[in-house]
Amino acid sequence: MLNQPLRLRSLFVMGASVAALSAATAPALAQDSAFTIEELVVTAEKREQSLQDVPVAVTAYTSEKRDLLGVATVEDLARITPSVAYTNNDRLSIRGFGRLTNAIGTDPSVALYSDGIFSNSMADSSTPSLFIERTEILRGPQGTLYGRNSIGGALNIIGKRPSDEFNGEARFALGNYGTWRTDALVSGPVTEGLRFLLGGSLERREEGFIENVGPAGDTSAVKRYVIEAQVEADLGENITARLRYTKFDWDDSYGVGNVHEAVISPYDTVSVTGLGNAALYYNPTLGYATPNISGSDPFKIDTNQTMEGKLSDHHRLHFDLTWDIGDVSVKYLAGYQAYVYNTNGDEDRSSRTGNFNVNAATPFGAYTATNVSPNERFFYQEKQEWWSNEINISSNTDGPLQWIVGAFQYHQTYSQPQGLRVLGDPSMLSPINLATGGLAAPNPDGNFLLVDGTLEVDSLAAFGQVDWEFAENLTLTAGIRWTKDEKTGTDFARYVSRSNTTTTILRSVGIPLTAAQGMAVDFTTFVVCGGPTIATCLANPLYSNLRQVSGGGLVRDLAADYDAFTGTLGVQWQPDEDTNAYARYSRGYKSGGWLASNGLTPFPYADPEYVDNYELGLKKTFGGRFQLNAAAFYADYRGFQAPLTVVLNATTGSTGSQFLNLDARNYGVELEAQWAPLDNLSIFGSYSYLNAEIEEGCCFVDANDPRGLMAGAKLSGPALPNGSRPQTLVGNRLPMTAENKLNLGANYTFDFEPGSLIIGGTYTYTGDMQTAVFAQANYTAPSNELVDFRALWKDADDRFTIIGYVKNALDETAYQSSTSTTVTAANTFRRTVKLNFPRTFGMEFQYRF
Repeated sequence: MLNQPLRLRSLFVMGASVAALSAATAPALAQDSAFTIEELVVTAEKREQSLQDVPVAVTAYTSEKRDLLGVATVEDLARITPSVAYTNNDRLSIRGFGRLTNAIGTDPSVALYSDGIFSNSMADSSTPSLFIERTEILRGPQGTLYGRNSIGGALNIIGKRPSDEFNGEARFALGNYGTWRTDALVSGPVTEGLRFLLGGSLERREEGFIENVGPAGDTSAVKRYVIEAQVEADLGENITARLRYTKFDWDDSYGVGNVHEAVISPYDTVSVTGLGNAALYYNPTLGYATPNISGSDPFKIDTNQTMEGKLSDHHRLHFDLTWDIGDVSVKYLAGYQAYVYNTNGDEDRSSRTGNFNVNAATPFGAYTATNVSPNERFFYQEKQEWWSNEINISSNTDGPLQWIVGAFQYHQTYSQPQGLRVLGDPSMLSPINLATGGLAAPNPDGNFLLVDGTLEVDSLAAFGQVDWEFAENLTLTAGIRWTKDEKTGTDFARYVSRSNTTTTILRSVGIPLTAAQGMAVDFTTFVVCGGPTIATCLANPLYSNLRQVSGGGLVRDLAADYDAFTGTLGVQWQPDEDTNAYARYSRGYKSGGWLASNGLTPFPYADPEYVDNYELGLKKTFGGRFQLNAAAFYADYRGFQAPLTVVLNATTGSTGSQFLNLDARNYGVELEAQWAPLDNLSIFGSYSYLNAEIEEGCCFVDANDPRGLMAGAKLSGPALPNGSRPQTLVGNRLPMTAENKLNLGANYTFDFEPGSLIIGGTYTYTGDMQTAVFAQANYTAPSNELVDFRALWKDADDRFTIIGYVKNALDETAYQSSTSTTVTAANTFRRTVKLNFPRTFGMEFQYRF
């Protein structure tokens, strides 16, 4: 826990115990009251049902509830939902099923659907609530009802549709950090049988959450807009079709997936070169006397380059058609989405300017490298395009037999160039070719690392599910799915080096030391193949299709096919309208893949993941005033895809990634409750206990800590000849799994003749979370406690709402993740943390007409 008194947690836990004790007596006190907890209708099982009747673990938030709780982003959704975690890099994890890399060739473990259309990004979850009808989070494997298979769960976002009557709403919000947002939406009829919806949102955060005391801009500033347009038509008495277009545009000062990131360790001032792939160039903070301000305050940085995150050329098209044919409904869903995302920023994390000299040594003697630049920059791009088609046919009666069958097609193209570059060093622009001794292909951007990957995915699936009420109050569910995934792509890398290692190699081939110390070299074949040509690589089956690129670098082809049968089987018991008990088995599958755009790692492929998930659930309402939803689950998790950083070349220290397929088991309990002891008082809460551990995995060297020096390293066996110490992973927690997670809240409504005032607050405790498969302390995001307060005034005619809020009211410094990179020459580690939002406050005005 960071900067938070322990007594606060004790106070809230004590309050939860009192609330739970009181809840046990609530049914007897409330049987005669006319008040009931509002029913929430969801479509988690592809048909409209009360949330309490659905035999799966699902949490749902209406647009109104999101406003009441202050749920505006995917971070907010994850924070208050049991067993869910988000690492603010576009990766959502449910019950320990997550994605540890965004590397091209891998699939998400949690699927996002916007009005039934699969999306390859979590960005839709942050759509302003004005455009959203409802958000549903399904926990556990999905596949027999949804188009794209997902092993961990699904995020189902249902947008607002055009209405038969003209209406609209406008909103304006203003907050600290120079934040403001304006939303508007109008909807209504064009003519009989034809309706429209048109809306837009414009958002700014002029000041970043992370203050830059250096010459560049702050980090985490926002400049975004959203455009939404829909037209819906009745094409006959029983046919309805809708066309929807959405466009997002971001021009932010932070990276992919809302990354609020800080390096909190001291600058490395003693290593001659950088670390890992940065070892290809001299260390930009060598001898730098200014301390790293982020070490004392992670919300401050000192850089001379502004971080950037730009989403452009985004377009999303959605078409759905529903045709009711007597007792059968036919639904067709088609979707298309494309975008380009670019992020880049200051890699050296300092404001050091002005080229400097480096005194270094080689086996051929000491030398001085001149004109070394301290300005390093990282860059990353995603260019994605995908489309899908789904048709499903379902029953449309109230009889004892309900069924759905469907077919799904998905196609995706993707490229992902990224790397590291140095600015202001002319020698990096014209590197030497080691094989010929002449000039290599030009390097006009000064990249010392450029990797890229391309991917093309074709996926087909057929699925079906039957729900049969075979006896009074007893329903049997059975579902099956077949999935086939075909993937093809390329993997490219180019390494250009200027370092003391480069100088040594140039000197060994006869280039004078005085000349070698100022030269850069195309180092690609040396890093990948261990020599100046690709001959060694071609003799290795792992690189048999490797080829040189005329513009510099090496590329290879990758391809793989995967298929699987999965399904579900369950029984549901509903002895009365207030009780729903169920037992369910589900088998989940996630296709295999590879790590492209990762430096031509020698072992890029990963096998598919499989999970056998067993779940018991109970949903119970007592007297209309107390509601408890509980689920207990056990998951046998096989083939968990874990990327492992490996050293590609011991001489340079250059690193890449390879995949591990590990076995794990997850089990836990999830509780969600609502209690209305008084007509105007609502108390709510959720709790999840999650035990997710690796069962098989030994023995591996952590390339970021090869000698096992970090606290918590689990060494196994003797040291290797190079001094590295292997570690066992057995018993380590799966990444992004908090063992305990608690959310408590209350709202009280004051009714007046002019309207009503709702005052409420929420408290969230999230336990420690590992970020990697290794268990060292620097890979741990400590537990945190966050408190929010809100007040909502609504007039009696429901025409306007005024909201005041404070989020993270105690200004807790909380990490969503923590990673550590290679040990420096001073035996210290570079620790990078991703930050939760600091304290924010503001007001919002809503007007409906």
